[in-house]
Amino acid sequence: MNTTKQERPNGYDYTRLMLDHIGGWGSVFNGELIYPRQLEIHLPGDGKRACNFNCYYCQGRLLKKPLGMDVGKVFGIIDELGGAVPLHVYGGAYTEPLLNPWFLSLLKSTKRHGSKFGIHTNGSLLMELQKSVGFIGELCSISDSEEDYISVSIDAGFPQSHTRSKGLDRNCFDEIIKGVALLCELRGAHIYPAVRFSYIANTMNSTRAELKNIVRIAREIGVDSVRFSIPYDLYGKPFDKVRAYKKNCEIPWDQSLREKLGGILSTDTNRPFVFYIPPSCQDVDRMDFRQCVYSYYQITLAADGWMYNCSSTASPSFKFSRLGRQTDNIEEFNRMVMKSHNPRFDPSVCFRHGARCNRMGLEINLAWEERNGLRSK
Repeated sequence: MNTTKQERPNGYDYTRLMLDHIGGWGSVFNGELIYPRQLEIHLPGDGKRACNFNCYYCQGRLLKKPLGMDVGKVFGIIDELGGAVPLHVYGGAYTEPLLNPWFLSLLKSTKRHGSKFGIHTNGSLLMELQKSVGFIGELCSISDSEEDYISVSIDAGFPQSHTRSKGLDRNCFDEIIKGVALLCELRGAHIYPAVRFSYIANTMNSTRAELKNIVRIAREIGVDSVRFSIPYDLYGKPFDKVRAYKKNCEIPWDQSLREKLGGILSTDTNRPFVFYIPPSCQDVDRMDFRQCVYSYYQITLAADGWMYNCSSTASPSFKFSRLGRQTDNIEEFNRMVMKSHNPRFDPSVCFRHGARCNRMGLEINLAWEERNGLRSK
């Protein structure tokens, strides 16, 4: 570990992960069927609500949020793929996967075919599901790789600020910590699945004492990493408004948070690894590239029942990004994968509709342009 410049953990080096999966840049736009590294699955909550939290900074807050997914087709395509997509990521956009009654069965299907899983959750249902179906124990029993992970968006170091940040009317923080602690305990010495905290720092949760406290909790219960960031602007806004947000919020918050995190971030590889991803990783003013190669990193089964070429646009608010209706027919699925690998797709259509890249897409697309001499490093 270079202690003079903090490195990101391997699971956050998105360009390298994609290139390792596809075999290098020479595979891009070569006309062959190449499955992406990950299949992102936005489960439709419990069919009545997409999520049980109300975070004001949720990037999908302004988007249309229908819940029309046929989960049976998700089971079907997982079986048809047979592990060909190595990572299945549950959660994203406007959804909370632990709400879905089929979630544990889907995880088992993922593992039965040899794929790894990722889970993005607010963590509020961990203990409830453990009591009802032994969820945490089952999760640990089916995980067989450090590439399996669960990321809990904790976003607070104290109960009071958690309640305010998440738009709740009761304390869920203590129950979440209890669930994560049990998860770390039950997984035992093999240290999988990896357990991560993500922490979006805002005006309600960012005292230095609170930042230090969540790191202390993570260390005491055995969490592997804590990732700090600040809220990005909501998806679906015109870029001029996003630029104003960048000027008025992102830049000053970034400077303030860096000061508060002084002495808190990791300088070695000990657990938990504590790091910061700055807003430059999703800088709207860098979103001017001419091609999109993010399709080689992921493809999305959205909660509305459609397949999208990008998790950031997986809503009917961005119908232009649809590849087709979700299917359990492998030939139809393959056609949509090939459709997503389109060298003629112009990313400016996304930007005109207020659709922005996530940090993975931005990093990968910038690397592609630098590789082809379209911009300087």
